[in-house]
Amino acid sequence: MPDSANPPIQSKTWKPRDKDKKTYGHFDRRISDDELISLTNNPTKVAQHPFFPLLLFYEEWTKFRDGNGPTKKKIRPIRYAARSDAAIYAKYRADLSVKYEAELRKRGIETIPTAYRAIPNSKKTDGNKSNIDFAYDAFSEIKKMRNCVVTIVDIASYFESIDHIIIRKNWELLIGRNLPPDHEAVYKSITRYAVVDYEKAFERLELRNKNDRGTRKFKRQRKIDTQRSNGHVQFCSMKDFRDKICGSDKSYKSLVVTNGRNFGIPQGTPISDLIANFYLLDFDVLVNNWVKSRNGVYFRYSDDLIIILPQSKCDDLHIAKDFLQANITKFGERLKIQDKKVVVGVFEHSNNEQSYRRFFGTASRNGLEYLGFSYDGRIVSLKDATLSNAWRKFHKRSYGYAWRYGKRYRDKGETWIRENYPHEWLLKKIIQNVSYSQDTGPESWTFLRYVSRARKKFEGFHTNFSTQTRNYRRNAAKNIDEDLNKAINRHLLVRLVFKYPPLTSSLLEHP
Repeated sequence: MPDSANPPIQSKTWKPRDKDKKTYGHFDRRISDDELISLTNNPTKVAQHPFFPLLLFYEEWTKFRDGNGPTKKKIRPIRYAARSDAAIYAKYRADLSVKYEAELRKRGIETIPTAYRAIPNSKKTDGNKSNIDFAYDAFSEIKKMRNCVVTIVDIASYFESIDHIIIRKNWELLIGRNLPPDHEAVYKSITRYAVVDYEKAFERLELRNKNDRGTRKFKRQRKIDTQRSNGHVQFCSMKDFRDKICGSDKSYKSLVVTNGRNFGIPQGTPISDLIANFYLLDFDVLVNNWVKSRNGVYFRYSDDLIIILPQSKCDDLHIAKDFLQANITKFGERLKIQDKKVVVGVFEHSNNEQSYRRFFGTASRNGLEYLGFSYDGRIVSLKDATLSNAWRKFHKRSYGYAWRYGKRYRDKGETWIRENYPHEWLLKKIIQNVSYSQDTGPESWTFLRYVSRARKKFEGFHTNFSTQTRNYRRNAAKNIDEDLNKAINRHLLVRLVFKYPPLTSSLLEHP
């Protein structure tokens, strides 16, 4: 029943965008647009809604080789919400975003937090700002200030460390009252969130096991493949969810792990980014006032902070680092800025040229690195990690397509697959340069489009983007061939080992 002392907040009817209508597999059933609208716009239904556990899996990749040691590995936990839950998060994010923007304007800090916001470019035809624009803004301030000290810090494990009491305080500040039942339900689901490990759920539900009945072709399929081919997106029945996942059947141990701590939210839900932004409202005011008193500039891109101060205001080059490290813990005792996450760079201007030197930290050795770009006082470049990430994403798509193609047509043999593989089509699809009429924002950009936008934005700077990406098309075509070879090894040659041993050495020459 609604709380009469704390009635629900009425807002404009929300309708889900395409990105709000999730189609991936999860524990809940497929839900229609009308059902989503009915659920998300009814505070009573939201207050009573039973949120599903988030599904957790780990993404692992090689960052890049620095030439001084082994290849660097990075592992990121990915958590994603059930379809109905994600729609609720998206709806409440939309409502709270309006109030957050109003609060930023009220406090005069609307230019400070830059991530996860729709900030229009000065030219309306250029759409909203992206990390390209935010890097340009920072480098422009450095160029204009000439002699300056720049401090960049990263708050360690930010999402996992933010305090629930402060989240509630700022949430209530935005809506101007105590949390009504529907907001309370959303708040609790995101702070006392539950997760289920994706791999353990698949094992418990036997989704990777082969079908034990049906035709020969059907029995070759895994249960999850059969589900997907039939358009099913619900992993199991609600009975199996309760019995096998939640442990209602005592013969199964529950796979659900709940966050019982008074801090931390999951990164990846549609509302997490907004919470991470409004959490630091008071911190942004404090830092901005301190920086402005020294005629400097402050920007925050989520948990990445940059402070640009005139050298004349820096008796100690550590001044901004020390200030941030001393004050961040006032906004959550687990929030920390570690020295290994700090870079202090010094820019000096003489003979009509600006130069850079790293004063503190291990990164930004040859230029100040910020949001995927590097600036050494003369030239703006793409970071090595930006290029590495581009290749990682390229390989993911290229090999993913080759893997599916090889699996689908493996019965036709290697010669047929090589002769019919749509190499040119795939190359164009992955790297084509999206035209301005097709440009709907960063989500529509290929890597070459990203570089093209960066080149256009940094016209007032010297850049070497063209040199860095000169061989991209040629290497992309080569890598498509290599990924096809790997897929053939996976689906044809391994199969032949078991069916027709021994395998000739010529068939093993593919990488």
